[in-house]
Amino acid sequence: MNKVICVYSSSSNTISPVYFDAAARLGAEIARKGDLLLFGGGMTGLMGACARAVHQHNGTVIGVIPEALNEPGIVYEACDELVVTAGMRERKAVMDSRSDAFVALPGGFGTIEEIMEIITLKQLRYHSKPIVILNIGGYFTALIAQLRHAIDEQFAKPACLDLFFVTDSVATALEHIDAYVPASSDERWLTDVEAASPSQVFVKQPPHLDDVDSCKIDIFIPRTHLAPLQEALRQVGAGHFGTYDSCLSYTETTGCWRPLPGSHPYDGTENVVSTAPEYKVEVLCRCDRVDETLRAIKAVHPYETPVINVIALYKTGL
Repeated sequence: MNKVICVYSSSSNTISPVYFDAAARLGAEIARKGDLLLFGGGMTGLMGACARAVHQHNGTVIGVIPEALNEPGIVYEACDELVVTAGMRERKAVMDSRSDAFVALPGGFGTIEEIMEIITLKQLRYHSKPIVILNIGGYFTALIAQLRHAIDEQFAKPACLDLFFVTDSVATALEHIDAYVPASSDERWLTDVEAASPSQVFVKQPPHLDDVDSCKIDIFIPRTHLAPLQEALRQVGAGHFGTYDSCLSYTETTGCWRPLPGSHPYDGTENVVSTAPEYKVEVLCRCDRVDETLRAIKAVHPYETPVINVIALYKTGL
């Protein structure tokens, strides 16, 4: 089955050729295996080298880039699919959710931050996907030593070292991903949480209903269905706030899915990523109209299981 492999790496062009060679070998091997590359969408440094190698070997490249960096000379414009996000946080969220595995090539502060965050998310059990650190030329040796030091000083548990795999071999990295089976463990990886008394544990409370009077609803829908959706939202009064009669916006995006047996509305090869043009529609809605609005959306939406996000908003004075 084709995997989407997220690669974190440097955008610098002033680094040793040994790193570029590793990035090119990784891209070539991803394409040879029929997997897809998902990366930060840049054309320079190891990012561009890896993406170009995938294309040179007839592979597929998905780029995810924040709007501020989506400019000629920065973005890898040959991406088979380019996802443009509002900012860096949204970019990472897309990369996390759409990937089946994560590989870190050498990189700077951004790359180190990305690989540490995805390891931390696995530690907290937000995902159970394979993570590989490609320690080319010993680049990550000091970082790994620091993680071991954190364990020695009891800031983390020894089991945390099982959250990721370290190798200096591209072939071994992808073999690890192919053979990976999520570990089943009941051990808590948050040191000493189980020993804390109730008075020591901070529990975040949900916002008080008095502080929330509206929601933002995000709807992902085929571009062919925008007009019926707009009319349905108008009929139920969604977007009607004060003197505003249409608090609604939409942006172009690309929907991706892997067809499973019996899935619809789109045909496609089972377990192979397919795409279609979509709109991300954003509309404001009063909290007391959410249920009615969701029913109206689903009545005109062609998807069997539409993607709809409802986000509570604090009072803003609209």
